[in-house]
Amino acid sequence: MNRGKPHLLALLVLGPILVTALDTCGSYGWKRIARTTALNPEAGAVELASNWVVGLPPFVERSRRIAARDLGMASREAVVEALARLGGLQVGWMPVDPLGFTNLARELLLRDRPRESLSMLTDALVRDPTSPSLHRLHAIVLLALGNHRGGLEELAIAEALAPGLRSPEVELTPEDHRWIRLEGLRLRRDFYPRRPTETAIALARELRVNGDRASARNILSEFEDHPEVRMELARWAIDEGNPQNAIELLAEITSWAAFPRSLRARAWAMAAVALDQDGDVAGALEAAHSALRLDPRSSTPYVTLAGLAQRRGDSAAALEHLRRAWGMAPADTRLLVRIAVVAEEAGKPADALLALGRAVEIEPESPDLVARLAALQLRTGRFTEAAVTLSHALDRFPTDPGLLRLAEKLQRDVGIR
Repeated sequence: MNRGKPHLLALLVLGPILVTALDTCGSYGWKRIARTTALNPEAGAVELASNWVVGLPPFVERSRRIAARDLGMASREAVVEALARLGGLQVGWMPVDPLGFTNLARELLLRDRPRESLSMLTDALVRDPTSPSLHRLHAIVLLALGNHRGGLEELAIAEALAPGLRSPEVELTPEDHRWIRLEGLRLRRDFYPRRPTETAIALARELRVNGDRASARNILSEFEDHPEVRMELARWAIDEGNPQNAIELLAEITSWAAFPRSLRARAWAMAAVALDQDGDVAGALEAAHSALRLDPRSSTPYVTLAGLAQRRGDSAAALEHLRRAWGMAPADTRLLVRIAVVAEEAGKPADALLALGRAVEIEPESPDLVARLAALQLRTGRFTEAAVTLSHALDRFPTDPGLLRLAEKLQRDVGIR
């Protein structure tokens, strides 16, 4: 009757040891293969496709950390084999996780079998319907199969979930981009129901940019008592040359102490612009200083003061205000571009170069910022610096038209000299 007890005791003792050994082996194998993949993607892909340690549950669990881009430099054949094995293991050990289905879909796409990948992508999206990158990948497959409408709808969902996401990249016409942007904004209200005002303002802005002002105003009519909406409408009134309307819209916000100081400061700053447009220079300056007193740590009042100085033709004073704004918002690349423009107007190219150089450091993936820097270097006769800037930029953005035009200009300018 007691013969089974030694075996049971042995299992109780050996079980935890075996689990620990498997976890240690899987952890060590993961670290080694991850290191190999980082140094040599081809060798890493081969390991993923063939090494027995990849099949251990602890390794499969850690394999979530492997991204498709980590294998980007490996050969197509090696990546296919790696994704097939890894995806199969992930589906087996983690059936509620979308990662395995996604990797199997990628494997089928690399094998030029897009129609078969659709079922895998559908399974992945069932498990994670809020993944914008999955919706974009699904869109690529639908577009490749000729389902243009379905592809655009998937891209709109991705835009609603993560505005501005561009990975994986999809080639589209400007008209398709506009439709996706608008539809994404319309869908965003369903995905983010707790931010209806913010979504309505974003959608109204897009409609207005596209020329549909009536629809834009209709969108905001539901929220017309909200202070952010009133400020948006005041901004439109300024753009349309109706400063009195803007001043009226902002008066309630600036005068009501119950609103947050930062909100009132922004309203005063906007009122300064409207008053200046209305010809009340003294009132504009007082409004800007009211904004500064309410929120001295914000860049907005300084930017407003800079704008007032610019309209008076005082570039030096404008630059000084913008420098102070930069101190409050050191990572604002739009502010840095404005500093560069005003500094050049003020005859201080070194300050302009510094501002654009810092902007490029903050957003190295922006070819537009690099082009601005290179153009300024050319205008100020810094041809060697421009050549270095353009050389590095064209390595990263070889087809960017703005950079290519500047490279041609550099060749002409250097040839003339």
